[in-house]
Amino acid sequence: MALLASNVWIVEKYADVLLAGLPAAVDSLASEITATILREVEEYAQPGDEAAARAVRRVASDAVAGFAARVTASPGPPEASAALMFRDLGRLLAMEGRSLDALHAALRVGARVTWQRLQDEARQGNGNAEAYARIGETVYWYMDELAASCSAGFAEARAELAGETSQLRQHLLDMLISGPPPPAAAIAGLAEAAGWPLPRRVAAVALARQAAGRPGPGLLALPPDVLADLTRRDRCLLIPDPDGPGRRRQLAAMLRGWLGPAAQLPATQPAPGLVAAVGPAVPLSGASGSLRWAAQGLALAKRGLVSGTDGIVWCEDHLATLVLLADADLAATLSREALAPLRRLRPDQADRLAQTMLAWLESADDANAAARRLHVHPQTIRYRLRQVSALFGDALADPDARFRLLLALRARRLLG
Repeated sequence: MALLASNVWIVEKYADVLLAGLPAAVDSLASEITATILREVEEYAQPGDEAAARAVRRVASDAVAGFAARVTASPGPPEASAALMFRDLGRLLAMEGRSLDALHAALRVGARVTWQRLQDEARQGNGNAEAYARIGETVYWYMDELAASCSAGFAEARAELAGETSQLRQHLLDMLISGPPPPAAAIAGLAEAAGWPLPRRVAAVALARQAAGRPGPGLLALPPDVLADLTRRDRCLLIPDPDGPGRRRQLAAMLRGWLGPAAQLPATQPAPGLVAAVGPAVPLSGASGSLRWAAQGLALAKRGLVSGTDGIVWCEDHLATLVLLADADLAATLSREALAPLRRLRPDQADRLAQTMLAWLESADDANAAARRLHVHPQTIRYRLRQVSALFGDALADPDARFRLLLALRARRLLG
């Protein structure tokens, strides 16, 4: 190691002292470090747990042996094994979902106890005081190297786990949004493996192709409970429990924060800045349906048929429109067939009567209310209604026919 080369002069000057003193003290030093760790580091202080105590002693002994090898200029298996051991410890802690705090605290305890032991030896005159002082400096460098080793192992394992978890979550998302849902047990098993708590309800988010999560810190703004797939052509997210109190505001802030400034569509597009459509909240088994509706909401918004807020379309605000235009061609056919009598008129006359009939039906046959909707005189409404009655006859009195006319008129208005 680099630190060994920087301290080799110590060994050359005081080799006789070090070779005679340190190896004999390794066992007692390891015992003292073990006792102090078990007493001071809460995570390792488990009274009656002999297995834990043996594990701490084994680690302490290997670390002290590695240090002895360092300062006696005999690097090799003891020193190398200590570094590898601490790297493996870091990996193990990451795999178990624990932090490095307790292990780093134990290393600090080991450095302190070793330094105190060296000071005691120097005060008792057992060897050269300058040698012990120089060795004391090496203690902290050595502990820093062990801490770096466990941190490296921890980081490696975390990266591996993140990659594995990402793949599991990708598979889970594909399972939930692709066609009929699989058995609940299969979903639960994969969700547990991916570390994803099963939510009561979910909402899918369809992302506009122009929208993209920011690199770096922007990606960190996506909460860990959100499943995301940005590799597919129709990129999407799956949001757990979207319908709780205040969740809509939180989701809007999350989407805006993660996506960054609204994507700028070409000026010819009717919905500049459109970035996402949030599907309706559904049970987990209905995730594919929520995504289908979100994709439809996104498509309608791009055509200017539904509106959003700050680039986000909320499908729950447009459910009637989504239902009516689930098949736009079919809706257009309904409009043409049900409103066929209007084709006898000039286009401007047909438009006026269609607007009047829709306002009248939506106003529960109240001519005055329809007049207020259209900002015309009630007598104008009554005059037009006589024309409508002449064209549609008994259909205006039949509930089924009236409902069909209402759907046809709304489709005509939406489709232009």
